[in-house]
Amino acid sequence: MNKTMKWTSAVLATGVLLGGTGLIGGNSVQAATTTKTVKQAVQQPSVVLKYKGQVLTQQGKIVDGNTMIPLTVLRDAFGLAIQYNSTTKTYSVGSDSAKLNMEVSDYGVSTDLNGYYIYSMTGNHEVKMINDRLYVPFKLLNDYLGVQGVYNPAQKSLELSNKVMNDIKITSVALDKSNKNASIKVQYPKISGLTDEVQNTINATFKKEAEVFVSEAEKESSRRDGTIENKYDYSQNYVVTFNREGILSIVVDQYGYSGGAHGGTMREGHTFSLKDGKKIELKDLLKAEPNYKQKLDKMLKASTKDIAFPESTGGLTDKPAFYVSESGLAIFYQQYEIAPYAAGIPTYTFNFSSILPKGTDPFASFK
Repeated sequence: MNKTMKWTSAVLATGVLLGGTGLIGGNSVQAATTTKTVKQAVQQPSVVLKYKGQVLTQQGKIVDGNTMIPLTVLRDAFGLAIQYNSTTKTYSVGSDSAKLNMEVSDYGVSTDLNGYYIYSMTGNHEVKMINDRLYVPFKLLNDYLGVQGVYNPAQKSLELSNKVMNDIKITSVALDKSNKNASIKVQYPKISGLTDEVQNTINATFKKEAEVFVSEAEKESSRRDGTIENKYDYSQNYVVTFNREGILSIVVDQYGYSGGAHGGTMREGHTFSLKDGKKIELKDLLKAEPNYKQKLDKMLKASTKDIAFPESTGGLTDKPAFYVSESGLAIFYQQYEIAPYAAGIPTYTFNFSSILPKGTDPFASFK
């Protein structure tokens, strides 16, 4: 998050209402400017919210096609404490790997999950400021905070509930190996709640990955000379994208800057069976469809045709990078792999029902 941002005098003096009550607070994902967001959202229709069969006093709103939930619903209905750090002007809800942090500034609100920045090209994960109150998109809650919902179009209501998650705990291990040549800060996940054999197998993967990254960063930064004025910069963060049905999927991003116009990020998707700790491959998830490779190849070529380099087919690679999300199977490419740097890390998500035969459960063998 950008610590050089200027804070509005209103935020500095009184804070931002969290929504639904007079509690002082603030939250939002990548909003444009506070004024613009408020102006656009004022006339949006309301949505009745329910939890455990009870109608809540607070209502949601439809903004640009997204259902927005008052932040205080997480506190009042779900029982999640909202914390505020006056030094960083950051509000937090949740804990461990699902800790949602929101920093309000004159430019809007930056949002991360335990240090992992949440970004969506479509805006589906953007928290909004509506009439000086903070609303979190339902999709953000659904994708990362274990909240599900059933919408009733006749009643214009959304019934919220908790998803059944894997009975495990995910905490972070932090490494700070900064030196005179570089800032090297790493976070990696540590799993508990499984048998020792299974969790040790999974944890060893993440620990080794982090240690290799640190070692390579130290080696590269040791070659820094006087022509590079600023320190090199290396960081690793992760986000849990799926933690249900006996599988765990986690995305790890490794960023490095060693001079030049900009740094670069490498992404790794890890998906494990919690039965035995083994890594799950595409063939394990899609085994019910013998022609899954041909299907995915065709779908990816159609999806990437507008951004891919002329010489790139943009189809399924020999070793496709993927992870599982609440929206389905996410296939991604590294920076520059099929498209220019401006395209970032191209990611394409497909519902399992679009690949597998009707009624197939891709997670059946992992439960």
